[in-house]
This record gives sequence, C-alpha cells and structure tokens, in this order.
Amino acid sequence: MVTDPQGSTPSSGVSPCSKQSAARFALIAAVPAAAAYNYVTTDAPGLGVLGTVVTSINNFAEATGYYVTYDPNTPPGAFGAYTAFTVNADGTGFTPFVRPGYAQTGAAGINDFGDISGVSVTAGGIGTGFIRSGFDGSYTDIDPNLGGITALYSEAIGINNSGWASGFYVTDPAATIASLEFYSHGFITDGTSYLTVDIDPTIGFGTRVVSINDAGIISGTYLDNSADHFRHPFIGFGPGTLIPLDPDPLGVPASELGNITLSGYATYNSLFPNPMSPLGYVTAAFVLDLFAGAQEPIDAPGALFTQAFGISEFTDVTGLYVDGIGLHGFIATFVPEPATWALLIVGFGLTGATLRRRRETSARAIRDPATRDGMVQATCNTKSTCTAS
Repeated sequence: MVTDPQGSTPSSGVSPCSKQSAARFALIAAVPAAAAYNYVTTDAPGLGVLGTVVTSINNFAEATGYYVTYDPNTPPGAFGAYTAFTVNADGTGFTPFVRPGYAQTGAAGINDFGDISGVSVTAGGIGTGFIRSGFDGSYTDIDPNLGGITALYSEAIGINNSGWASGFYVTDPAATIASLEFYSHGFITDGTSYLTVDIDPTIGFGTRVVSINDAGIISGTYLDNSADHFRHPFIGFGPGTLIPLDPDPLGVPASELGNITLSGYATYNSLFPNPMSPLGYVTAAFVLDLFAGAQEPIDAPGALFTQAFGISEFTDVTGLYVDGIGLHGFIATFVPEPATWALLIVGFGLTGATLRRRRETSARAIRDPATRDGMVQATCNTKSTCTAS
C-alpha cells in the first residue's frame, strides 16, 4: 500500500519547520501582487537548436529543463530531439545531460536535493520516466510497470523533497507521440508503489499530474468532454480528491496550472488556440495566489507570449517565451518592491541560515541514498507547527 504523501517532509537531519516558517514569513511580505521580476533568457548553445524550455527551479536557485534540436530520425509527431540540462538562476552553469542508453532525455522537475524528474526516450519513441540523483547522477526508473500497471509510455514530471514523483502514463497502443495527451492517466508514486490519479470521467479524461509539493498537494491538467477537448487545471491530494479549477480568470476556454508552493502560489497559464504558434496556442502566464485569488502577470520582455511552469518558494519562475526570433527558456527572479525589504531581510536571513545548514548536511548525507531512510521525519500542519517522529 502507498503511504500517504501528505505531511511528508525532506528526509534530512534538519527539521523543515524553520525553513518553511521563514520562507512563509518572507513570502507573506512579498505578495506577488506587488512584485517585479528580473528575467534571464536561457538558450542552449550551438547550431540546430529549435527551442529551449526551463521547466523547474528549486529553492537553491538551481533550474532544469530541456532543449530541442532538429533530428530527421525523431518519431513521427515529435517536435525534435530532446536534451536535458541544468542551469543556475543567473544563467550560468548551463550543463546538458542525456541518460545513457537512450536517444533523448527531457527534464521536468528538480527538488532541493538536486534530484531531477523527467523522461528518457528510446530511438523508437518509447518513453520511461526517471529520477536522476542529485547525489551521484544515477538514474532510477519511474515506471508504473514496476507497480503492476501495464504502461507503454510514462513521464515523471513533478518531484518533491521526500522523493515522491508525479506524472502520467499511457496504456493504449493506439497512442502516438502526437496524441499522448488524449490517452494519459496521471499518477503519484513514492518510487515503489503507484497510485493512478484520473479526473472523474463524467468531467473529462487525459489526466496529467504535473506537480506534487511537500504538503502532498498535487496539481495537473485534464481534457474536458466537449468536442474541442479543452484543457483545464485541477488540484487535490490523490485519487478521488481532484478539484477542477474553473473558470479561467481571463474567461478563455482552456488553461493549465503548474507547480504549487507551500505558501499557496502557483504558475498558471491561460491558453488561446492559435495555429500560427509553434505550440498550437498562445498563452498569458501568471503567478496565482490560490488563497487570495490575486495574480501577477509573467511576461518576458519582448515576448509575443509567455508560458510559466516552475516556481520556487521564493516565487522565482521558469518557463518559455516566443518572440520574433524563436522559442526561448527563461528564469524570472522575484524582485520585491522597496517597501517590503525590511521584512524580507529578516525573513530571508532566517531562511538563508537554515538552507546553508541544510546544504552542508546535504553534501555529506542527505543526497546519499544509504542515509536518507535513517533521518528524522517531521509532520507539519497548515499552521506550520511541526512534530518530529
């Protein structure tokens, strides 16, 4: 049986209570409605690059994503050949990686241990989800077949600090690379057991779980049952708990929700179908405050449109934008208004001290799989009080 991911916390020697409390204190002062962002464009170097996407960022300002290059041997329906990368929030340290033995690798999520979730794809177009260890770079399959589900294709998208992953899998042999979304079933997993997460079939189908945070809250998308099969977002805690989020703030028929922070901020995209776009649609991107209902636009300078995916506890955001030249990745670093600096200095000071101690511990033990199971566990409720167990 799968244990309940709610309340699970990083398997570390440092209780997350002080980190979460400090981060919450800082972010309460820095509500995105009064925010500004510093945008850094991330483009993969070299010739033949068709586009770059930054998919996720952690609380150490480490980001991950993928870029696409032209390859005549890619399966029908594929945009090109995918290569994963890591990069720092300031744009430095761009480092590509490909899982050995696979033709393509795409990275979708990164946690505070540097563990990366993604998909590795064979030359024949068969995808298997993975987690790449931030400790030693080794790969672990995130494959529902290991949990007794007969899956022909799977992707790991989200990953939290307890090692829980989320994503989707496909079982129908009629699915192609171009039509995966129509056949997908969402899942969450602790790496051993798998829970299928599907929207109520009277509402829709094609479920994907794109994120699972440290409180066990999941988010994702599904397709509705209308003739147009519009995409819609949901939140929940697992099977049978999914809550569709409608209507879209801009009144458009399709939208998607990305990562959700512990403080209730999330990336959100309103989707406008557009056959002239390389993606088939254009987007309006936001940071959404799920508690207050406020929203802050995410709009890369010079972009025709912007799409947001990852968000850290400090509300740094990652995604893509399209301009007159092409498709680019970006990292938007949160810059608070001057009036918030006094409180932020205190809040980030507490957070920084905790994260520094945690990183030192991580280098010695946290990212060592042999020691993770022996660490102190803590459960935090919604008021950020914690009890060690």
